[in-house]
Amino acid sequence: MIDASLFLQTVKTDAFLISQFYNIVYLTSFETLSPHEREAYLFLVQDKKIIITDARYKGEQHSADSELYILQLGEKVGEVIQRLCEKYKVKTVGCEANDLKWSEVQSLQKLGLDLIPINNPLSHFRSIKTEEELFAIKQACHIGDQVLKDITPYIHPGQTEKEIAWLLEKSIREGYGADIAFEPIVAVDAHGAIPHYNTKKGDGVIEEGSLLLIDFGVKAHNYCSDITRMVAVGDVGNDVIKTYSQLLDAQKKTIEFAQKAILLKQIDDYCRDELKKNNLPGYSHSTGHGIGLEVHESPRISAVSTDEKQVGQVFTIEPGVYREGKWGMRIEDTLTVSLQGEIEVLTRFPKDLILL
Repeated sequence: MIDASLFLQTVKTDAFLISQFYNIVYLTSFETLSPHEREAYLFLVQDKKIIITDARYKGEQHSADSELYILQLGEKVGEVIQRLCEKYKVKTVGCEANDLKWSEVQSLQKLGLDLIPINNPLSHFRSIKTEEELFAIKQACHIGDQVLKDITPYIHPGQTEKEIAWLLEKSIREGYGADIAFEPIVAVDAHGAIPHYNTKKGDGVIEEGSLLLIDFGVKAHNYCSDITRMVAVGDVGNDVIKTYSQLLDAQKKTIEFAQKAILLKQIDDYCRDELKKNNLPGYSHSTGHGIGLEVHESPRISAVSTDEKQVGQVFTIEPGVYREGKWGMRIEDTLTVSLQGEIEVLTRFPKDLILL
């Protein structure tokens, strides 16, 4: 975990207000019930990490270097922050520009606080995983591999996308005591051509000759995995088989190229060039994304990324080919940059087209 004083030296403010759910978890191990509700703040000042929350979380676990401040009935967060600023003679308070709401900013400014907004102040720290974080991600990846092994024999014509998504979730939760990292994408035929297809709203049914895309992740010990594999149910035709072979070759070569890449943008460029060699269309999404406490975090593997490849990063490589109105295919793995600078693929379920 990052020391509060070290972080404050990096952002160059007297204190810092952390509001983003996963950043609070990252810095203190303190976790509220929902990441989508504002139920806690973290105030960093000098060498202190002060978690400001209410009585619902009294006694909740947190790191040894942090402390809980429980709001009294009717007490406002801003009042507590103002008192802390007076106590520690704080002049400037940093805040997360990409997370704090405008109404929250206005409330704090009314108290006379000099707020310094900073975008993604923890993204660099979080992008480099510790051994403990990497162990959790590897566990999540391993569970994902096992889940695919468990459920693929049960896929058959007549089955709906929703039924397969439920099989995935059931296996993750009941079979391995883990959680889903995000709502699974299970897309049949033309639905697969929509990269972020919403299976919960879908009505797809597998038929003889269907091409099925399965994109899901596991969350273990708060850390995520991400994997996409393709399933052919019956005869899907020569065009699909040929295109898949070309996509797989491009994905494998991209992972090999990542070994020598310096900038992550280079990986994105290389992958797209490999598809062009076979006259395959480009894809609308990035070639990959960082993964950790969140399924999408720093670093970015995209055409506009400015991130450098560094030891300890964990990210995905996931090129796709999409034929609108027909089918879509994507191959995705989670990988890491080892201490030796080598690329290690963490999702190990076979990548060959699964033939049923």
